[in-house]
Amino acid sequence: MRYRRRSNPIATSKIVCAIFVVTFYLFYAQLHPPARTQGKPLPKRQAIQYERWNKTGKADLDKRLKVKQAMIHTYKGYREKAWGKDDIKPVSGKFNNSRNGWGAFIVDSTTTLAVMGMWEELTEELNFITKEINFQTPEGLVDPFETTIRYLGGMVSVIELGDNGLIPSSLFTTRIRKGILMQAEALATNLLVAFDPRTGLPYPRIDFRNFKVSPMDATVGPARIGSNFLEMCTLSRLTGDPEYCSKATIAWSSLVRNKYVEDLPGLVDGKINVETGELLGRNRHWDAGHDSYYEYLLKASLLFPSSPNSKVYRNRWTQAAEAVRHNITSRSSPYQKDATSHLYMGKWNGPWYLNEMSHLACFAPGNLLLGGRVLRRKDLVTLGKALLDGCRHTYATSPLGIGPEKFSWLPSPGSHNGTFEPKTDRQKNELAKFGFWVADARFQLRPEYVESLFYAFRTTGEQRYRDWAWEAFEAMEKYCKTEFGYAGIEDVMVKEGIKLIDDTESFWAAETLKYLYLIFDDVNVMSLDDWIFSTEGHLFRGR
Repeated sequence: MRYRRRSNPIATSKIVCAIFVVTFYLFYAQLHPPARTQGKPLPKRQAIQYERWNKTGKADLDKRLKVKQAMIHTYKGYREKAWGKDDIKPVSGKFNNSRNGWGAFIVDSTTTLAVMGMWEELTEELNFITKEINFQTPEGLVDPFETTIRYLGGMVSVIELGDNGLIPSSLFTTRIRKGILMQAEALATNLLVAFDPRTGLPYPRIDFRNFKVSPMDATVGPARIGSNFLEMCTLSRLTGDPEYCSKATIAWSSLVRNKYVEDLPGLVDGKINVETGELLGRNRHWDAGHDSYYEYLLKASLLFPSSPNSKVYRNRWTQAAEAVRHNITSRSSPYQKDATSHLYMGKWNGPWYLNEMSHLACFAPGNLLLGGRVLRRKDLVTLGKALLDGCRHTYATSPLGIGPEKFSWLPSPGSHNGTFEPKTDRQKNELAKFGFWVADARFQLRPEYVESLFYAFRTTGEQRYRDWAWEAFEAMEKYCKTEFGYAGIEDVMVKEGIKLIDDTESFWAAETLKYLYLIFDDVNVMSLDDWIFSTEGHLFRGR
């Protein structure tokens, strides 16, 4: 007869207490950096931005004004035709409620209005947030990822801007600040139900009305797991309530301290079962669905440098960046019009190398340039610049001067064996002419390319990145502008009979126009030495 070993209740309670004490310390230390010793100020971190500007970092007033006018036009169309709704339909003048009907444009664009000094419009938005939004009553199920980066991120960031004196005190009153913080807490408290109590992983949908998760889909990717930290931990710092930061930290801990063997060290697999933590796929890349997890590793270490986890986050980001360099990038084969070989970033799905890259992945050059400067790694700076040149190539060769949603290339001999080949006559012609072919020809007003141009200009000081940004903006101004705002394009490779997409997601105002504006602003405005930008372009003050 076998006997089960009985656990010692005293020993078990000691272990539980020890775990509680250690966990509490980690969260407390993360939210409360060491006190400043009198007469010995905390050392200023080394510069991230380029330092030898020699007057080249001054604002380009004409170009900055043109971008601001685009924001004024965007706001005017939304204000007149879609106020209080999530999105304007810029062609028809109608509206969408794609983000639960709380007014996504209003919350998401607040920080851009603050950066541009559009105080009258910002006053309208802050009053709407504090008086009109009820986060208890959404339209449909709530997406925690999109809600966190757009709504919660916008509210927490505007408090950061106000607290640091970047919004006039006559506008950012005590009443307004209190009202925004209350709304942020109300929203975040509802979002906490997404995190599974067994694994800590977030479900992809929540039923706010019944305060429960939606069991329809219990799988989640790395980006959804890892893109809560900046917003939730900043809210914990503002409120003194560690629970928000605790949930975000636990959520991505299984990725940060991965128990599974990584055959490409630094790259995590996806998707993942929320309820068990089991891996359900072998997708490894920095593209859509994984992207902002890697982005936040670096930015978390910058936002909370005194956290006991900061070094871990930075080391994991470095691993992932080196995996980009050695494992997922490939150069394109030369093509008949040009012998130039461009660097692109593919994906692994099990043993197959997917020679395909989306516009979303064009955020990576900027993140690599930021990390390269932080770590003083010239190789990562070179990698970021090369990948950005590849993204720019898709813009520069497009008949409209605007890059596509997704494209493919043939990896050069001796590189990875690509999975995809051109199939249609059009794709074969594009490959011969440009060295890549288009897999999805849409442009959806996405920010990632100009986001990376912003980081490139601020970290290298090279004028060409401002020039490329202006080329992109002029193309958007020419082909995307409508009576009621700015629209996407169905096919950027066709110049005759351009078809517009009757939709404008809030990231156009939150990110695309903000990054364009800051590229042409003085480089000391929203300096990378002082501010960390979220994946939605919202700003958090570095500690």
